[in-house]
Amino acid sequence: MLDWLKRQDPGRVFLETTGESLTYGEMVEAVERRAVTGVEVIRPRLDVRSAVDVLAVMSRGSAVLVGDGIGPGRVDPSGAATVMFTSGTTGGPKGVRLTRANWDAAADASMRHLGLGPDDVWLLAMPLHHVAGISILLRSAYAGGRVRMLDGFDARAHAAELRRGVTMASMVPTMLARVLDVATGTHDGLRAVLLGGGPIPDRLLERGLATGLPLLPTYGLTETAGQVATLRPGDPPANRGHPLPGVELQIVPDGRIAVRGPMVSPGYVGEPDRGRDDWLVTGDLGSIDEDGALRVLGRADTVIVSGGENIDPGMVEAEIASLARVDGALVVGLPSQEWGMESACLYVGEIGEGEVERQLRERLPGFMIPKRWLRVSELPVTSMGKPDRVAAARCFS
Repeated sequence: MLDWLKRQDPGRVFLETTGESLTYGEMVEAVERRAVTGVEVIRPRLDVRSAVDVLAVMSRGSAVLVGDGIGPGRVDPSGAATVMFTSGTTGGPKGVRLTRANWDAAADASMRHLGLGPDDVWLLAMPLHHVAGISILLRSAYAGGRVRMLDGFDARAHAAELRRGVTMASMVPTMLARVLDVATGTHDGLRAVLLGGGPIPDRLLERGLATGLPLLPTYGLTETAGQVATLRPGDPPANRGHPLPGVELQIVPDGRIAVRGPMVSPGYVGEPDRGRDDWLVTGDLGSIDEDGALRVLGRADTVIVSGGENIDPGMVEAEIASLARVDGALVVGLPSQEWGMESACLYVGEIGEGEVERQLRERLPGFMIPKRWLRVSELPVTSMGKPDRVAAARCFS
């Protein structure tokens, strides 16, 4: 990563926050000054010092990136540049090894697909221990662009920054819903907003496009160093994504998405390397259209079969979270003598259960409406910060 920084104009700004900024030349000096001990566990914040730490260790050692509440223990990265932790909805954290070659391939593919260059300014408000956050920093360094780093996500601050000269941004559906609740004005100069990290409700996509936001649905994983399929800039708006250069996609017989390409991780910590030509079969369901574009349909391991109908909790959660005065939702399956399984929803918000259900019936078919509701002050999460569906189900016992 140090060589990416060195090949750029040293006088151009690379990273800016509300309080300071570093040019490419200054970042190179800071990275070279920072001592590296080999394998380092880093708990990065959204600040300049953390960016220096991550880039320095990735350049000359192995950075094990963790968030609050995650104790990685002893990790052998087997020569990888980074280890980041990911897990399913109920599994324990698994360390994903990503090599410098993986990051090279991922950054190059993103640059070519999106047309990234020195004039781009990418808004960063996602944690640096998540692939969505760190990849913004790395893609920008690779392409010679600028990163505008906030100290976290605040809907009003985010909406304001989208009108202050940034050209690129990344959001998950819940972030977009919160921004749309407070956004006003135009977004001159903003040319792409990558929208991913979970199922995207068609209604939310339409709402965002109606405000003039250039939304590009995207799909990626920690295991692929970020995005592998994104709607092509300039294509008609649609809830789908085209594979990036060098990425191969297929749908295996059980409906799951499989990925192959040079950005795919060699494997998890403590496990043997994946073969170079092996497919990574994900836990996500999808379909590929006649144009080769991917549509993500939900998680294979969370589908609720109720009365013979398949319910994707992620899609229901996204629809609920997009409602006004609702701050989040978690849908789980519970045993039912009548239906086999029935869906139940925990949600955080200011409106009553009946009103949430009434609004949801205007958006989804009846079989997808949760049969049990519970309003809570906060949603249960795992140590990885992901929804804890086991704990959620216990709330209904």
